[in-house]
Amino acid sequence: MLKFGSLPAHWQRPLSALLILTLVFGLSFWESWQSIVDIWSRSDTFAHGYLVLPASLWLIMTRRDLYVKLRPTPSYLGITMLLACGFGWLVAEITGVLVVEQFALVGMLVCLIWSVLGTQVAGSMLFPLFFLFLMVPFGEDFVPFLMEYTASFVVFMLRLTGISVYREGLHFTLTSGNWSVIEACSGIRYLIASITLGLLYAYLNYTRYVKRLIFILASILVPILANGLRAYMIVMIGHLSDMKLATGVDHIIYGWLFFGLVMLLLFYIGSFWQDQSAGDANQTEAGEIILVSPKSHILLTGAITFIGIAMWPLAATELHARQSIKASIPAALLQNLPVEAGAAPVWSWEPLFKGVMAAEKRSVGADGQVVGIYFANFGDESQGGELINSQNTLISKDQLGWKIIDDSLRSMDWPAQPTKVEEVVITNGQQYLLVLRWYRIGQTNTANRYYAKWLQLLKRLSGDASPEVMAVLYTQTPHGDYRQARDRLQKIALACCE
Repeated sequence: MLKFGSLPAHWQRPLSALLILTLVFGLSFWESWQSIVDIWSRSDTFAHGYLVLPASLWLIMTRRDLYVKLRPTPSYLGITMLLACGFGWLVAEITGVLVVEQFALVGMLVCLIWSVLGTQVAGSMLFPLFFLFLMVPFGEDFVPFLMEYTASFVVFMLRLTGISVYREGLHFTLTSGNWSVIEACSGIRYLIASITLGLLYAYLNYTRYVKRLIFILASILVPILANGLRAYMIVMIGHLSDMKLATGVDHIIYGWLFFGLVMLLLFYIGSFWQDQSAGDANQTEAGEIILVSPKSHILLTGAITFIGIAMWPLAATELHARQSIKASIPAALLQNLPVEAGAAPVWSWEPLFKGVMAAEKRSVGADGQVVGIYFANFGDESQGGELINSQNTLISKDQLGWKIIDDSLRSMDWPAQPTKVEEVVITNGQQYLLVLRWYRIGQTNTANRYYAKWLQLLKRLSGDASPEVMAVLYTQTPHGDYRQARDRLQKIALACCE
C-alpha cells in the first residue's frame, strides 16, 4: 500500500487538493449521490454499482508505480469540461431527468480529477475513470425493447420447432399453458453484468483497441441472444413437463446457471486471443515526465474548480425557488366536454400513477358509449412521482389481470398543432379498452417524452408556472375493431385541448 507520506513531493499538493475538492464535491451533491445509492439498494439489477468505485480504485492502485512517476499539473480544459457537466447536471436536476443528472454527476467527478491532476495523468487513468460511469443505474429504458425481442424470439423458435402458439402482445398461449414476458425476463440484468465483466476483461487481457472493441461488442450481443435462448428453453421445459418444471423458483435458477455457462464460454473463447504482454503494455502509457506546477498555479486552479463545483447546487436552489408549478387541472380542459353525462363505467381498470398532486376524473357520453377521462398533475414533482417517467405505466402492479396487447403512436390533428398521441389496447380477457395518452405542457400537446422534457426545461428556466398535465382517455371496444372507439376518443380529445 502506498502511504501519503511516502509520495513524491510533486504529488502531495495535487493529491491533497484533489481529496479536499472531492470531499466538497461529495457534500455539495449529496442528494444526487444518495439517489444513485438508493437505486443500488432497492434494485438487484444495479447492485453491481457498489463494486464499481472499489474496482476503479483497484485498477489505479495496481499501477501506482506508474502514476507516481508522472507529475500532475492542473488542466484548464478539465475545468471547462467540469463546468459543462455541471450545467448538464443543473438542466437535468430542474427537469427531473434523473439518469441524465446521475451521468452528469459522475462526469463532474471524472472532470474534477482531470482538472486537478491534468491531462497526462487523467489520460493514463482513462479506463478506470470511464469505468466509474457504470455506477449510474442506467438501462431501464431498454427493458421494453428487450421484452419485445424476447417474446418475438421465443414465439419464432416455438413455431420453428413445430409447436402451436398464439401470441397477444407480450403474452402467448401454448396447449400446455400460458406464458408472459415480464421485466425480469427482459435479460437486462444479464446484459448489464455481461457489459461490466466484459469491459474489465477486455481492458486487462487485450492491448489492441480492435480486440477490446470486438470483445465488448460480443459482451453486448451474446447475452441478448442468450437471454432469448434461455427464455425459449424455460418455455420448452415447462411445456414438455406439462407445466411441472421451470414455473417457480427453478425458473430463476435455470436462467442464472445458463447465463453463467454462457459467460464462461465467452471468456474461454476470448482467452485464445489474449495479449500476453497486456500488463507490460499498460505500464508504458505514462509518456514523458513533465515539470511540477508551482504552488500558486495549484491554488488558483483549485479555487476555480471549487467555484465550478459549488455554483450549480446554488443555481438549482434559486431556480426551484423561482418556479411554482401549480398542482391544478386547468378549467379549459373541462369546459368543452359534452354535456351528455356518461354512466360510471363498470371496468375494473382506471389510470393509476404515483405522486399525483391533483387529478380530475370524468365519465362522459359519446355516440351512445362511455368515455373515461383522466387528467393528472404532478405539481413540483416532489411527492415521489414525475409527469414524465418510464415507471408511469398504464398497467400497475395493483391491476392484476390486465395486460397491454398493442402500443403505438397515432397522429392527432389539433387545429393549432398536429401531433401524435400514444395509443394503447389493454384487456383483462373479457373487456378490451382503447386508451389514448399524451402530455400537455402549457398549451402544447405531445406524446414525445423527450420533447415534453424540453418544454419543461424552457418553462422552468423562465419561471413559467402554467400547469403540466398528463391526459388519458379510454373507452371500451370490441376486440379487433378500434375505428369507432378511436373516433370517439379523438372527438373528446379535440374538445378538451383544441
